[in-house]
Amino acid sequence: EEKFFEGFFKLEKVWKKYKVVIIGSSVVIIALFAGTAINNYLTEQKNIKDNIAYDRLLEIPNDKNAMAILKESNPKLLDIANYVNNVNNNKNIVVNIEFLEQISKFNKAIQLKNLKNIDKISLDSSFLLKEYALFQKALSQTIDKKYKKAKRTLDLIPTNSAVSQLSNQLRHHLLTK
Repeated sequence: EEKFFEGFFKLEKVWKKYKVVIIGSSVVIIALFAGTAINNYLTEQKNIKDNIAYDRLLEIPNDKNAMAILKESNPKLLDIANYVNNVNNNKNIVVNIEFLEQISKFNKAIQLKNLKNIDKISLDSSFLLKEYALFQKALSQTIDKKYKKAKRTLDLIPTNSAVSQLSNQLRHHLLTK
């Protein structure tokens, strides 16, 4: 029993000495957890509101309320909605999002069969569809009966690429050319 009382008195001594620090750090830790939970909740509600506005814009492209919500809280999502709506309507649009801008330029170059622009886009190391752009270029060259150039372009596509199956099929076609 004496050891128990001894330990209890030591604990009481530590408590008296560091009571303010222990209570203060406990309050700070609880406040951090509460603040994080509140922040996560508010962020989730904002994302839900933005997604509802985005979906509304896809259904009704001229919805002023949805545009205002996205313009204020998530302008990039507004750009994406405008891009999707204009692509669906076969309209050209200027996009400020890097990858969508690249895809838009790529699609325009494909439509115009502009091999110089396809080259320029496919040489950009940050372009997501680099190998696909090379395949499209080779396909255009094949259509234009520039078979040697098409073969050289296909050689630029790595064998571990997702487009390698398509390029292999085009290579087999070009074997007889």
